[in-house]
Amino acid sequence: MAVQHTYTLKIDPGEAPRLRRRFEENHFDFVSVPHAFWQAKGVGCVATFYLSGKLLLQGTEADAWRHLVGEDVPETRPYARALAKHPSPAPDEWIGTDESGKGDYFGPLVVAGVSLPRTALEVLATLGVEDSKTIGDERMPRMVEAIRALGQTEVLVISPAKYNELYAKMGNLNRLLAWAHGKVIENLLDRGAATWVLVDKFVDDSVFRRSLGEKGRAVKLDLRTKAEEDPAVAAASILARSAYVRGLATLGKRFNLSLPAGAGAPVLRAGNELVTRHGRDALVEVAKLHFATTQQF
Repeated sequence: MAVQHTYTLKIDPGEAPRLRRRFEENHFDFVSVPHAFWQAKGVGCVATFYLSGKLLLQGTEADAWRHLVGEDVPETRPYARALAKHPSPAPDEWIGTDESGKGDYFGPLVVAGVSLPRTALEVLATLGVEDSKTIGDERMPRMVEAIRALGQTEVLVISPAKYNELYAKMGNLNRLLAWAHGKVIENLLDRGAATWVLVDKFVDDSVFRRSLGEKGRAVKLDLRTKAEEDPAVAAASILARSAYVRGLATLGKRFNLSLPAGAGAPVLRAGNELVTRHGRDALVEVAKLHFATTQQF
């Protein structure tokens, strides 16, 4: 039985007319489908170019068309821009870390890491794995399951109560974050074969490196802003966000109250309701007390 392949390529939407001509020249038939510029059907391949700029290739010959299209469209291969920034020689496996919850008054702080084998890239691209801020929470459970199956993962969930204890001890959010990222990195290096670590930068390199253990200090490591474009960091961001959402929901059930993410007006309403029902002492269990929001209750 012929093997069916699926590939998702990120392409500038402005390329739609030129790509259409490319498929027309190769005798593809075109039909209209929702949310797409066009869909083209040819021998062994169905190509759908969505308005979002994603070109989906499916079929027994999808692999051949992926490479043909990639020859004359810049950065069509999955994560091309991010992979071009990798060390040389490119690592066969690398670690990406990211966090969720640091700007949210309610809920835990979560730091997650993924030790990603390069062989897993096609699967991540097919799933549409990218920065969690661009993905709806409802899509994350399926992605989390797949990410966990592709490589070593580590998720550190710091409850609000523990967060408040650590913040009081360290006196600085960046120091707390560096400690948490360092712990995740050390645990992944213990279990995986990664030779490079990439972190979404939130603090100066010198501060971060002081938080690392022996293995973390020995491996090549880069801190980079907007590192979520890298597939390992993007995968870590999804694990972190998913764990944050679950943690927030669990706290809400515990106190029989819907606790919103963020730090805006809905948070103030929920905080007032929490204090009315359970007293101000309950805040230590659900909130990050050093936020200025605390003074409004």
